[in-house]
Parts: sequence; C-alpha cells; structure tokens
Amino acid sequence: MPILSNLSKLKLVLQKVLPNLKVTGKKCIKVLPNVAIPIIIMSFIQKYFGVQNGPMGIVLVFICMFKVNQIKTPESYLKMSIFLIIISVFASIASLNLMTSILLNLIIPFLIIYLTTTKGKESNYFVYGYEYIMLQSYPIQIYQIPQRIAAVVVTLVLGYVFMKIYNRNHKFDKDLVCDGDLIIENFEKIKNKIRKNRNTNIKEKISIKDKRVRFAIRTAFILWITCIFMDRIPDRNIRSYWLPLITYGCLEIDYQKQKDKLLAQIGGATIGIAIFIVIFHWIPTNALLVFMTMAFTILFSVENDYLKKTIGTILGMSFALPTFGEVGAILLRYTYVICAIGIVYIVEHLRKVVRKVERYLCL
Repeated sequence: MPILSNLSKLKLVLQKVLPNLKVTGKKCIKVLPNVAIPIIIMSFIQKYFGVQNGPMGIVLVFICMFKVNQIKTPESYLKMSIFLIIISVFASIASLNLMTSILLNLIIPFLIIYLTTTKGKESNYFVYGYEYIMLQSYPIQIYQIPQRIAAVVVTLVLGYVFMKIYNRNHKFDKDLVCDGDLIIENFEKIKNKIRKNRNTNIKEKISIKDKRVRFAIRTAFILWITCIFMDRIPDRNIRSYWLPLITYGCLEIDYQKQKDKLLAQIGGATIGIAIFIVIFHWIPTNALLVFMTMAFTILFSVENDYLKKTIGTILGMSFALPTFGEVGAILLRYTYVICAIGIVYIVEHLRKVVRKVERYLCL
C-alpha cells in the first residue's frame, strides 16, 4: 500500500528528527543567556560609547560561548583581556588609513594565530581574529582610540561578572593552560630564539614545515588581500567587512575541512537568501535585537555547517536590510560570498606562490 509505505517512511524520519530537535532545544535554552546578556551589553556600549564600539558586544557572545575556561581564575581572564585590548588598539590603527591597513593586516593576523595556537588547540585563534576584523568594520579616528579601549574594558568586565555568575558550577580542567599563558609562552619562545640567533634565522621555531605556521601565513595573506580590497571601496556604507569575515569563517588548518566549509558557505548562502526573501517582511526594524538573539542562539545550538552558514547569512542580511533594502542586501551578500570563496580557492591552488611568500616571511 503506497499510503502505508509513505506513513512508515514519515515515521522513520520523525524518529530521527524529533530526538535531534529535543537536543537542539535543550542546547538553545542553555545557550540563550550567553547570547542575550552580551547583546544587552552591546546596547549599553552603543549608547554610552558610540555605535562604532558596538561590535565588542558581538565579540563578547563568542567569548561567552568559547572562552568559559578563561574564567578559571581572575588572572587567566585578565591575561586574555589584556590581549584583547591590545588587539583592539591594533584593529583601530589598521582602520585609520590605507597605509596602516597594508602594514598591520599582514602582520597582526599572523601573530594572533601563531601566538594563540598550539598542538591540540589549532582553532583557539578564532575569537581573537574575529575581534580584530569586527572592530575594523567601524573605522575610528586616532583620538577615539582611548574611548574604544574604555569600551572594550567595560565590555570585558561586565562579561566576566556574567560568566562567573552563570558558570558558577562549571567544572574546569585541572591541566588547563589559559590562553594568556599560552600567548606569553609562544612570545617568549620567539623572543629567546631571536636573541640566540640574532645573525641567523629562526627556522628552528618558525618553520614552514609546521602546519600551524603555514596556516597562520596563509590566513594573514588572505585577510591582507580582503581588508585592503575593502579599504579601497569609496562608499563607506558598504564597508561592512563581510568579505574578510566570510573569508575568515571559511578558513581551516585542515584542507578537507576547509573544502567542506566552502561548500557549506555556498549552500548556506543560497538557502539563507531564499529564506530571507520570505521572512524579511516580517522583521520589524525595532525587533532586530530580538531577531539577532534568536539567530545567534540557534547558530550556536546546531552542529551542521550548512545550517550554521544559512543562519549566518540570514543574520548578516538582517543587519544590512535597513541600509540597503532587500535587493541590495541580497546582491551584496552573495557577491561577497562568491568573492570570498574565490579568493580562498585561488590562494589554495597557487601553492607555489604561497610557498615563496612563506619562505620570504620565515627568513
């Protein structure tokens, strides 16, 4: 019987889907405070420190999600915070003009990845690099840097208070090495090696045979290209830094994982744009913060890369909607997605050129 056969198939599908929905629902409940509180803090920062410093609220969402272990002791959180403050200063300087962008957007991303990663913690760099790009999305003048530092400090203090309260029963790994100690350790190794080999090179420590170093150089090179491209666009309204952000989100130290992410980015962008066309009429401008909270909560509660990229696309376009309208937001997003994937693909397949750059930088 066709009807009975279809019902049996539907039952099997539901048996697989429903448990996953329950798990996702439980994750959403757990994740929600980690998203909602930072977004409230973001509104506070925008009101008292200016819209240009609002992105720190989004960065705080990622800190609450991925850096809970850094609140193990006040010292560990303080060390991480100092590094984040330093990054905010360099991001601000990089956004001043084309020359600072050319200089810093090649050096700083490399240092961020190299200093914050080690064997077994290859993706530890993400939050720090994300902050560096996000703060460039709102360029400031040099006299506004102290205000930005103050905004970053207030954001991190409020974030620490929330994380300590919400994660008071969190079980910390006894052997955990905090990010601050890892950064200091990596920095000291480089400094000591330079002192010992002042007239030679530091290949023993920084070797292109090290996958971590190769990834750091590749990422820095790609971000350098994308950030300079964005800086050359004369219309400040479209300097949203979608291109470097999308590119950054596609990069992985493992080539196969990166390939999967690129495919997910194309599929997720297509599906996300289609969904956005349907739902954008139902998103009031004054409800964007609520929509953002819901989207981020779901984003951090699902495991599938296609779903993540789909939600990320909808989220990004909801920000662009008030400025560009429906058609403009769609065209802008898809253009940046195609450009980002194209840049990553070209750099990956021009290995001889990349290796020459790596050898030059590692001298």
